[in-house]
Amino acid sequence: MDILKQLKEVTISVLPIAFFSSILSMATGVMDASEFGKFMLSCLLVILGLTLFLTGVEVGITPIGSRIGSAMTKSRSLLVILLAAVVLGIIITIPEPDVQVLASQVNQVNPAIPIKTLTYAISLGVGIFFAVSLARTVLEWPMKIIFALCYAVIFIAAFFNTDFFVSVAFDSGGATTGPLSVPFIMALGAGVTAIRKHDAESEFGYVALSSIGPILFVLLLGIIFGSSESGAIAAEEETIISFWNLFGLKFREVGFSLLPLVAVCILMQIFVIKMPHTEAIREFSGIVYSYIGIVIFFTGVEYSFSDVAKELGSALINISPALLYAAGFVFGLCVVLAEPAVIVLTGQVEDASSGRISKKIMLATLALGVGLAVVLSLIRTVHSLSIWYFILPGYLLIMLLMIKTPGLFSAISFDSGGVATGPMSSAFLLPLAMGAASGSASSSLTASFGMIAMIAMMPILLIEVLGLIYQARVKKTEEGQK
Repeated sequence: MDILKQLKEVTISVLPIAFFSSILSMATGVMDASEFGKFMLSCLLVILGLTLFLTGVEVGITPIGSRIGSAMTKSRSLLVILLAAVVLGIIITIPEPDVQVLASQVNQVNPAIPIKTLTYAISLGVGIFFAVSLARTVLEWPMKIIFALCYAVIFIAAFFNTDFFVSVAFDSGGATTGPLSVPFIMALGAGVTAIRKHDAESEFGYVALSSIGPILFVLLLGIIFGSSESGAIAAEEETIISFWNLFGLKFREVGFSLLPLVAVCILMQIFVIKMPHTEAIREFSGIVYSYIGIVIFFTGVEYSFSDVAKELGSALINISPALLYAAGFVFGLCVVLAEPAVIVLTGQVEDASSGRISKKIMLATLALGVGLAVVLSLIRTVHSLSIWYFILPGYLLIMLLMIKTPGLFSAISFDSGGVATGPMSSAFLLPLAMGAASGSASSSLTASFGMIAMIAMMPILLIEVLGLIYQARVKKTEEGQK
């Protein structure tokens, strides 16, 4: 258990955001001395919470997921594998921090959408499409065709929805690829992949297909709810919740959300996995770490962290939209440059391209892309532009590039759509956009959603471009050898 390594990575991720937020907030008068103290405490809680959570994922969630994945394949029954995938996909998504934060933000803007209803819709989508991703591997379905068909269905369903639900749906797809669900899904997928001989392409795509489900299911939810949407944050009761009351509330809520996952892991240990007691204690202690970490993280987010982001967005838009866009670009760079999953992805691409596309080039490209995605999302928010102006041409271009992109890079690109949308996207960048919307006379709060969707879309596009560059370099090298 390398908790110090996790602490270093999380601190590097949160500290730049805290630093720039503090400077801008004090310069704009958003925070006084007491509020600054609350914000610093929130930042410490976010750092501590994510550190414990990610340590728990490494020690417990990922190893248990790998064991369950291996156990699933022993039956050699596709039906058993798919049913287990649906159940596990659901129970691992319900406590996902990104999903919980997004559902809470949506409920603030549109109280007609209960937090639990949205969470369950997202979780069901993950479960069903995780099963689809496993079926793809076992039955060797062509991945490009599956992606094309799925997104065709998504855009057909989107035409029957309002801009608000389209934005929330695509945000949901990005939010599901968080620090809890991704390691578990990849571990389960690796266990299933191991039962057959596959090329490198089959090792990717599990996360990408699993994140398609929430988009589709939230769009279906939007059709059910119809055109009901609010343009302003629901009037909140000015009830001051003490720190310890907030902590206790989150302790109970997270415990309830994690209970199904804990129950399944215990049943699998008793009847299927049967680990030695020392290993079982170690791995189940990881779940405890994750539980405590999520509680502390949520407490920090709701105590002051997200509120400061909202107030900062409102203050910056009133001073100058250009200043808001510049701040958003810097925050976008901070988020992606320090995201551990991005570092892992850059290494995967370097290996897949045999060093022709280096980590540095990949990281710089992603950082620039995410920074621009945040700026475009803020521009859309401030001017209340339709989400269709962005996702329709974006995904059309992605589908066109996919035709020529090498299969391995297509798989990596769609998986990478969620690596930049870590906890900071839901906890800070989305509230920043909500604050900008509330501070702009020409904007509606519903237009603030779509931030996560934009950030998730950009890596897909950029890695496809890098895949085409790689293909051209390989072709050039082969021609030079003739």
